[in-house]
Amino acid sequence: MTVAAVTPRVWLADPAKNAEEIISLACEAAAVGADIIVSPEMSVTGSSCGDLFKQSILLDAAQKAAESVAKALPSLDATVVIGLPVPSEGGFSSGAAIIKRGRFVGSDSRFLLVTGDRIPEDLPEGTSLVLHLAAAPELVTSHAVRKRTLAGLTYRTGAAYVYCAAGYGESTGDAVYAGPSLIYQKGRLLAENGRFKTESGIIYAALDPSAEAEEPSPAPEVQMPNPHPFVPADPDVLALRCEEILSIQVNGLRTRLEHVGCKTAVLGISGGLDSTLALLVTAATFDSLGYDRKGIIAVTMPGFGTSKRTHSNASDLMAALGVDAREIPIGAAVSQHFSDIGHDPDNHNVTFENAQARERTQILMDIANDTDGLVVGTGDLSEIALGWCTYNGDHMANYSVNADVPKTLMQAMVRWAAVNRFPEARKTLLDIVDTPISPELTPVDEHGNIKQKTEDIVGPYELHDFFLYHLVRHARRPREIRSLALEAFAGKYDEATVDRWLRKFLWRFFSQQFKRSCSPEGPRVGSVCLSPRGAWAAPSDVSAALWVSDLD
Repeated sequence: MTVAAVTPRVWLADPAKNAEEIISLACEAAAVGADIIVSPEMSVTGSSCGDLFKQSILLDAAQKAAESVAKALPSLDATVVIGLPVPSEGGFSSGAAIIKRGRFVGSDSRFLLVTGDRIPEDLPEGTSLVLHLAAAPELVTSHAVRKRTLAGLTYRTGAAYVYCAAGYGESTGDAVYAGPSLIYQKGRLLAENGRFKTESGIIYAALDPSAEAEEPSPAPEVQMPNPHPFVPADPDVLALRCEEILSIQVNGLRTRLEHVGCKTAVLGISGGLDSTLALLVTAATFDSLGYDRKGIIAVTMPGFGTSKRTHSNASDLMAALGVDAREIPIGAAVSQHFSDIGHDPDNHNVTFENAQARERTQILMDIANDTDGLVVGTGDLSEIALGWCTYNGDHMANYSVNADVPKTLMQAMVRWAAVNRFPEARKTLLDIVDTPISPELTPVDEHGNIKQKTEDIVGPYELHDFFLYHLVRHARRPREIRSLALEAFAGKYDEATVDRWLRKFLWRFFSQQFKRSCSPEGPRVGSVCLSPRGAWAAPSDVSAALWVSDLD
């Protein structure tokens, strides 16, 4: 038997167009001898339609699209399985239609159907073939885990398993779908779809019941506690992690640009880590689309705290990448604003700082309006966890490519990119990694150097990323997190230091939820995500007292 997994290019909430794509792929697969053809979960509508599935107009259109697929394949000997939403009491469920010679059939004894993201731990006795219609967002390490799980399951059961997952065209609001289709039999990988493709694709495998089983390799042991849980210690693993994250970010931004029909991206470039990685992602995205990098409007906006080093690095980076580089000093505009609201410019309080961040955001948004562009956000996961961003300032954008990248991993990514992806900017990128992290919102010293250092104010990012990982990923109690941190950072931070910054982290994490509640969309890349749209739900007025008291 020959099986085929098709990964159609998705047109969200457009069943008629999706049906055309499925028909074309099914005919192509049947022409080369496929006996069973399977498409991803909700392939008729796209899986990321959310509450639109509650709309009868979409459910009705999905049914009509399924019928059109059947009517178009009356002479096809192959069995075709398509995913679609099925009306049910109180809403809908994820279902499948099995089509044979232009007719719907209720079942097929040759295979077991599975829908959803979860791969079953075991299979019913006697199962020889599983067709899994999936729509799983792509995260770092998820593909490796998926392959390891399928290898183990098919080795133990002797079954064949076709995992067919949704790909390009699904919403990238808070996740990226990479189309990671796989075919396994008895522990052996028979076929695999290249992930992150932007066009439809098909993989095939001839199933052989007499084939020998292949025992999968054991999973690597995890050493705990790791002081940098977001950053693999193995250089080769780290390189793969950086490559995978960049692919997720690029595909997220690419999908958004194509959806809105936009060929202009606008970014604020400070010479710091966050805006640097965002610019690299945008440059890689434009390259993948075949767009001229001059469509990237990169704006450096020196203010009262801009240092010579960051200003120079921002200018050098923009020049090296060949983007449309602009410089707009904000001093005069912010001074006028201070005069308008009656603020003493010698009072370097939060108003002094936030006025600069909001002025920069206003400039970027207005340039985007003027150029039919999209503002690419630069903020990272560590900053939104701590609330270390200005509400409606650097907190806001049209699409935030770094939203799920923590600061410790960001440093590693920029260093990796300097060596492996952007050699033309290597020297500048490496200097940016070595520059002290700062919002640069208070005046520099008399020599033009950075005076306001973030980690002197909120604490070391490596500690905060460690706290964040264990609080959100593993839901550990603060006292347990403190104990793990003391073990992980033994010899570097004493108990008083860890306790001080953990208390600071907890207070900031809970008190700043209101910023996360209205944060812009951006691609999820890992197991820790603070998007308010399903990944992390919490009230903006929650108290941190319970968590802080656990440390007493």
